[in-house]
Amino acid sequence: MEASVMVVGVAALVLLGFVLVGGPMRVVDWSRKRRQEECARQIALTDAIDAQVGAIVAPAVRKPLFGPWEIQIAVPVHQSATVARILSVVDEVFPEVDRTGARPYRIFLTARPDSQRESRGSRPRYPVTRWAGNPIGVA
Repeated sequence: MEASVMVVGVAALVLLGFVLVGGPMRVVDWSRKRRQEECARQIALTDAIDAQVGAIVAPAVRKPLFGPWEIQIAVPVHQSATVARILSVVDEVFPEVDRTGARPYRIFLTARPDSQRESRGSRPRYPVTRWAGNPIGVA
């Protein structure tokens, strides 16, 4: 009877050691692999978009704990042909990264002003000046 209690005690102690040391190690390993997969998908998507459209966007890829993959892209607002081409590249490349077939994913597009409009500078339509004795007026 005493031998069986001792065997159960030693087994419980060994199991507790594996849980306390091995458990956190497994969680860290899972987290590292998850981050590496996010980076690999982001690099593959960025390279494909760069090859097809040019270096005009930089997608950000992440995987929430529960839910499908998420792709965030800041696209030029007034270039609908470019946006359509970016979306087609994403649709071609993203499911094939891990070669497991089509998995669900979400694309979040945010508006980014055109670079040509930024380079010209934004001038107000009606320049505002201050007149002596008058409040701010329109010249």
